Amino acid sequence: MTAILVILTILVFVGVDAIVMAFRRRHAAVPAAASVVPMLEPRPPHGIFLGPRHAWVRITSDGALRVGIDDFLAEALGDVEGVEAPPRGAQVRRGDPLLRLRVKGRSLVIPAPVSGEVVAVNAHAVAQPWAVSRDPYGVGWVVALWTRDHHEAIKPLRIGNAATAFLRQEMQRLADFLTPAGTPATVPLLADGGVPRKGALAAVDAARWDAFQKEFLGASAEE
Repeated sequence: MTAILVILTILVFVGVDAIVMAFRRRHAAVPAAASVVPMLEPRPPHGIFLGPRHAWVRITSDGALRVGIDDFLAEALGDVEGVEAPPRGAQVRRGDPLLRLRVKGRSLVIPAPVSGEVVAVNAHAVAQPWAVSRDPYGVGWVVALWTRDHHEAIKPLRIGNAATAFLRQEMQRLADFLTPAGTPATVPLLADGGVPRKGALAAVDAARWDAFQKEFLGASAEE
């Protein structure tokens, strides 16, 4: 009789425990879906000269030319995980590879918007590369160049309304780039107007990544 009571007691506890676990599963909080954030509309600040390959130039008080990436590219990439720049003293020409950014284990090469000698590398951007995309026009600048002819350096670059209009066109071009004819709907766009989501490039496959390098940045990632 004692053995039967022990077995019945165990069965009761097991049954109660099963009921409690089922109740908890039924009422468990549903994990919140990861928020999807759209790319912000590009707004280059005053005093920024913009190159066609998404690098900007600002003339500092000592006459150096600071260089970083524009907010269009920063929004499209999301957090940058690594940045490489040439050392001080290196000579670069307009259009030569200048910066290498790493995102999700892949690299993008940013061509130099002007010619000159590298006179400074932003240690903060190298040590904390996410600053390059989180504050591209501020602490996220990457290198400073010196040129003897400032007028010649900035002459082909866009500024003010022309720079803003160009970046907005590039944002639309990116939306079109991410939805090529015949591809499935699983692309990194938001339904509202087909606006690319922040970090959209990090979600593309290797072929589209390489195509972006060629079509938007020009310089080869192998350089």
